Amino acid sequence: MTSTTSHRPTQSLKQEKLATSRLIDVLKQEQELLIGNGEADEIPAVISEKANIVAEMASLADSRHQILETLGLPPNEDGMQFWITQCGSDEDKQTWDDLFSLAQSARELNRLNGILVGRQMAINQGAMNVLQGKSNGTFYGPDGQSKIRNNGRPLAIG
Repeated sequence: MTSTTSHRPTQSLKQEKLATSRLIDVLKQEQELLIGNGEADEIPAVISEKANIVAEMASLADSRHQILETLGLPPNEDGMQFWITQCGSDEDKQTWDDLFSLAQSARELNRLNGILVGRQMAINQGAMNVLQGKSNGTFYGPDGQSKIRNNGRPLAIG
């Protein structure tokens, strides 16, 4: 399982690490926008940037997986871990560990952002229900009593 410099699965790890760091920065920016620190109209641009970075990361990982496959290893993270353990330099091992740690951080940020999006969607749905008159008596008056809407005819005009 020898590998030349041009066929090392670690040849793009530094690029993957940089891309993952950029993704984390964008996810943090997205999170700030989702909690209301910034202009909501910036969100589409952030989402587009995030998609571009993820596509770049996928391309780099695909190249790494292809190299692993040509070396007779599984084209996945297990194959990479095996190669790192058997053939990788100390720098390769450190870069791989750093990349793995960054990927976990990105995954957690993305999970939290998903929760924020879900909460915002629930708030928006609640607002839409109110606007459409679907409040189901969930409003309360100053006396703490439910104010149930009556969509029938008024009893008096005055």
